[in-house]
Amino acid sequence: MPQKKLPRVLIETLGCKVNYYESQGLASEFRRKGWQVVKKGPCEAVVINSCAVTAEAGRQSFQAARRAIKRYSEARVALAGCAVVADPQKVAEIEKLGAFCGNAGKKDLVSGLTWQLEKSTPERPEQIGISGELDINILRADSERGRSRAVVKIQDGCNSFCRYCIIPYLRGRCRSLPPEKVLAECRELVAAGFREVVLTGIHIGRYGDDAAASFSLTSLLLQLVDEFPDLRLRLGSLQPHEITPEIMTLLLDPQSPICEHLHLSLQSASDRVLGAMGRPYRRHDIEEIFALLAPGTGRLNIGTDLIVGFPAENESAFAETMALVESAELGYLHVFPYSPRQGTVAASWPDRVPVVEKKERAAKLGALGRRKREVFTQKNMGCNLKVLLETHIEDSCYGSGWFGHSRNYIPVLLTDQSDDDYLRAGLEVTVQAHAWDGRRLVAGENLDLRG
Repeated sequence: MPQKKLPRVLIETLGCKVNYYESQGLASEFRRKGWQVVKKGPCEAVVINSCAVTAEAGRQSFQAARRAIKRYSEARVALAGCAVVADPQKVAEIEKLGAFCGNAGKKDLVSGLTWQLEKSTPERPEQIGISGELDINILRADSERGRSRAVVKIQDGCNSFCRYCIIPYLRGRCRSLPPEKVLAECRELVAAGFREVVLTGIHIGRYGDDAAASFSLTSLLLQLVDEFPDLRLRLGSLQPHEITPEIMTLLLDPQSPICEHLHLSLQSASDRVLGAMGRPYRRHDIEEIFALLAPGTGRLNIGTDLIVGFPAENESAFAETMALVESAELGYLHVFPYSPRQGTVAASWPDRVPVVEKKERAAKLGALGRRKREVFTQKNMGCNLKVLLETHIEDSCYGSGWFGHSRNYIPVLLTDQSDDDYLRAGLEVTVQAHAWDGRRLVAGENLDLRG
């Protein structure tokens, strides 16, 4: 008797690591409901897990839904997540959409699409749920994730309400996954062979804020380090005032499971701008953190986000940010020109910085960021780097090889070796790079490869 053919679903993710994790949670739920999760068509359903952190991200999300409807004309297409919460009226403008939901509605999306399989095409898209918050305990991903590193969502939501940011309105208030559940998920991942776990959330620095101080990010990290001494643990974004002495010690200790990689969410280094944004720290806090992290210079990879052209950013304020970036030991920058986001406090403020000036400031910081990245990366040439192999690639310059990231998050290409039969995704090897090609370090022949 022939086996019943499983319905197929394709999931496309836009935006942050939290969205990426929730897409994995959706994939897990689809598999439990008897679906096959595919990476390309044909398929019976498509889910667009959307982003709306900026107006442009929202536009791209709606565009992705329309593109899927056109490409997979026989499939039910569902739009899920932040873009739906931010602009539900625009959902009605998408012809032939099968279903839509906000973040809270993701928990019912799989059941809704499974039910729709047996029904005729609806005249209107099914609204599965827009408002509310997604329970942090729901939509957890299983260990079938298909990569060398795994993302674990430990927190959702944000209580900060910075004046330029729409995320608290889309994601709700801070919710933290209890430590015992974080530990249990990490145990499953280690048992499945994962060597690295990325701890992510909307605002992980406030992990535990909803728990009446019974636990915190620091206490969670100490538990993880104690139980998983051989697991690479990578942190999501933190703000300067959220880095406790214990976290700093873990970042600076080369023997610690915590990877030597810190992403600081700064946005600006001008007190004038930080105050207008509603950020809870000032320039002296930033300078203090860099001073305390100085012992990690050359090894600790510190990156940051910066917004240019915020209404309070005059020329002197921008110069302050440039000066701090110039002096700081940074390994990379993410630079964004400010764009007003409808629904935020700052959206109603006069946009005093002309578009041309914003682009010029972004270009200056971008060029500085590229120089910083090259300087930091070249400092690591000839050093022993522990690289987690991720994928085998064909490269136009170097032929085939293994691509991965070092503990301090430098991309590394390990060109194919004569004795590389044992190399595989998920293996950690120690290499010394001999070249920097502008994108990554390159490690070639006669290397000491040690797992």
